[in-house]
Amino acid sequence: MCSSSPTTHRRALPFLRWNWLALALMVAAQFMTILDSSIVNVALPTIQHELGFSRIGVQAVVTAYNTAFGGALILGGRIADLLGRRRVFVAGMAAFAATSLVCGLAGNAASLVAARALQGLAAAVVAPAALSLLTTTFPEGPRRNRALSVFGVATVLGFVGGLLLGGALVGWLGWRSVFLVNVPVGAAVAALAPRLLAAAPPRRVPLDVSGAALVTAAMALIVLAPTRGAALGWTSPQCWLPLLGALGLLAAFVRVERRSPAPLVRLEVLRGAPLRVGNAVTFTLGAANGAVHLLFSMYLQQVLGYTPLQAGLAAAPMGVASLVAGLLAGRLAGRVGLRATIATATAAAALCIWLLASATAVDQRYPVLLPIIVPLSVAFIVTSVSATIAATTGVADAEQGLAGGLRQTSFQLGIAIGVALLLSIAAGGAGAATRPAALVAGFQLALRVLAALMAATSAAALVGLRGAAAGAAAPAAR
Repeated sequence: MCSSSPTTHRRALPFLRWNWLALALMVAAQFMTILDSSIVNVALPTIQHELGFSRIGVQAVVTAYNTAFGGALILGGRIADLLGRRRVFVAGMAAFAATSLVCGLAGNAASLVAARALQGLAAAVVAPAALSLLTTTFPEGPRRNRALSVFGVATVLGFVGGLLLGGALVGWLGWRSVFLVNVPVGAAVAALAPRLLAAAPPRRVPLDVSGAALVTAAMALIVLAPTRGAALGWTSPQCWLPLLGALGLLAAFVRVERRSPAPLVRLEVLRGAPLRVGNAVTFTLGAANGAVHLLFSMYLQQVLGYTPLQAGLAAAPMGVASLVAGLLAGRLAGRVGLRATIATATAAAALCIWLLASATAVDQRYPVLLPIIVPLSVAFIVTSVSATIAATTGVADAEQGLAGGLRQTSFQLGIAIGVALLLSIAAGGAGAATRPAALVAGFQLALRVLAALMAATSAAALVGLRGAAAGAAAPAAR
């Protein structure tokens, strides 16, 4: 059995930086789970045509994944803490590859939607396990910050990659390829993980089944509600009834957790200012990142007449900027402190989004937008990395899976709620007209609302991290 031991391989191959090979697996897993939140959007028209979905019904392909993914992240993170992160990571990656195969082979609408829900559940196991493996592999301080920089790059590149890779795959190989591409990558990661990742024994703590059921159902309803609101109207019962149900479930969850001898979420963990602010910023970032990429892609295609592949290529500079900035973001947060980094990055994002709103026009040329979208990408990645550092700072190793689940949940809720709201705002700003000028007016309104939200987030970070700023930055400065 020693052939599968990370220690044995570290002795056999001393020239390899073993922890960084392990990080590559975690980054690959994060990239895949985020990619699958966006790559399918490009394939939806083809899926609708070939499998006989209705125009509205085809959105279930996206909603099923996002609802299962966002709903089960907290549970997935806690399971990783209790059963062993490597074991859960490997099982989750194998399940993700298998469900991706089922998606790619689906022969009808119902089977594809069901497979997408199962794929989302697998992703909800993988994502927090990957993040908690990272934070327990790299000690708090400069090394963890650098690792989280790379991890943050994978998060942002997942969106850009979805636009670029999705357009290429659908154009060249058909819609099934956007799912089948996950199969060899997921299988390879699952096979390599036992050789590169250290194992931890499971903890003999019972799973809080009642708390798990309540919070998973509540999160799923919160993710589902805005998609129903965007499609059917925000006053529709299909929107506000799930939200009311989620509030009731969350109230019951808090009551259960306070009484449980082994709670799923130890509520004291939520009292740390860095964790609270980090997750709040991550929520806003999810809304901003998802909405900007989607609105920008729609603007290029619906107003400027780009093809999906051209729109993906146009987003490539955002990915390059994210890659370069992401590799330096952790070091920046360590040197100047989390408070200053988060506040400055979110303020810069607000300014860039406002400028992007002003620059969108019916006859605009793409090169004019580059000086805006490139620094915006830098601001996004610096925000992502510094917020993730905050959300995992000061959390015990035994609860890093939970911290990872909370962080990923915040991001997914931001995507689900923010994108749905901002798309509705854009549609309202455009009115019933579909002519380019009306579409541009809608995009501009949505982007300006988003800029105001990012500016408010910057102010909130300044206030929320005031007392914790020094402590949060200290480990990174050693």
